[in-house]
Amino acid sequence: MPKLRIYFTDRDIARTRLKLEPDVMREIVGSAQVLRHREGDLAFDPWRRRVRELAARDADLRTALHTVLSTRPQRLHVETEALRVYFRSVIEPHLPAIEDALCAEVAAGVQQYLRHGPEGLLDVLGPATRWDRPVLSVESAHHGDLHLDGQGIVLVPCYFALRHQLAPGPVLACPIRTESRLRTVGRGDHLTALLGATRASILRSAVGGSTTSKLAKLVGVAPATVSHHTGVLREAGLITTQREENFARHLITPLGLRVLAAGR
Repeated sequence: MPKLRIYFTDRDIARTRLKLEPDVMREIVGSAQVLRHREGDLAFDPWRRRVRELAARDADLRTALHTVLSTRPQRLHVETEALRVYFRSVIEPHLPAIEDALCAEVAAGVQQYLRHGPEGLLDVLGPATRWDRPVLSVESAHHGDLHLDGQGIVLVPCYFALRHQLAPGPVLACPIRTESRLRTVGRGDHLTALLGATRASILRSAVGGSTTSKLAKLVGVAPATVSHHTGVLREAGLITTQREENFARHLITPLGLRVLAAGR
């Protein structure tokens, strides 16, 4: 496998960032790669079978699959109708599992960052990578040397990813760990059982930091209800709240991250 060598200055390390929200377009592109190839861990197999079953009885989906799988990734965004059918049929029903797996992965990444700083993230990107300051070596379809020259890099955890992919930004799309995917297969949601559905959703949404109004939209309840539940979570030490002029921003705490990870 070709090696990509990414060179970091101290400024690049300081500007290394972890994307906290799912990147839907990258998941679509990655899922097309998963369908084209048989590689990847066993967590993909039930999804592949489901897609094949749906395509066998849905002509519109068969057409959309053909379009998505035959279009170059960098031009997929222009295939609007095919992408809409593809997403609605084969990604959206699986979205709760994708989001849960990504949430577990991000929680682990945030804990690494809190304990070890940005280099903690670079040191745990998977067996296909090696961090040997100041160089991150990555097994990738891309090869050669990349000097970041102070602009830093964004690390994007991806559910549907077979290998690390470099994109302009620069962005490094990273396959999540197999255990994060498998935690969503055939497992109950222990966090919901512990906290209740609304508080569990609020805690998950606080990983990246959210205002009361944003949480209300994400969870689908009134802002007053969010305020009540964030008060309970704050008293338990699972979130902290920062007051900023006309709004409050809620952030998950290290204890909240541990509860989130254990609940998976």
